[in-house]
Amino acid sequence: MDRDVGPSADELIEGLRSAGLRVTAPRRIICGILADAPGDHLNAADIVARAGDTSVDTSTVYRTLEVLEELGYVHHVHLGHGAGVYHVAPEASHHHLVCGECGRTMDVPLEALRRAVTAATEPYGFVPDDTHFAILGRCRECAAGADDSG
Repeated sequence: MDRDVGPSADELIEGLRSAGLRVTAPRRIICGILADAPGDHLNAADIVARAGDTSVDTSTVYRTLEVLEELGYVHHVHLGHGAGVYHVAPEASHHHLVCGECGRTMDVPLEALRRAVTAATEPYGFVPDDTHFAILGRCRECAAGADDSG
């Protein structure tokens, strides 16, 4: 798998097959949607919507995402309020910065925040799943707009 562009639909389908799942038409559609959106952060409803007028149901999306996550093809993260999202990412692990005003999501390498996460958790003996959360705030453009308004 070439992590610079993410896995192809065929690679995702082969992953499902290797995990013992039947490769049905809805699962092929789901894999195609994910492969065509390597940087997008999608929840199950987004995937169903992108599938259009097909027989893709939400439970099939969740089961497929669960297996693809177990295989390491997709990552699950919470970007603030609402349902968790999934994405196929070129980087294996990273943090997310989410603008609460415009919704823009930026991927940040783990190393950029590792010291801060360690400093906050180590004194408590806590081992974080530090790729599963997002830092909420305002992006540069929204922050600049707020500064200009007043």
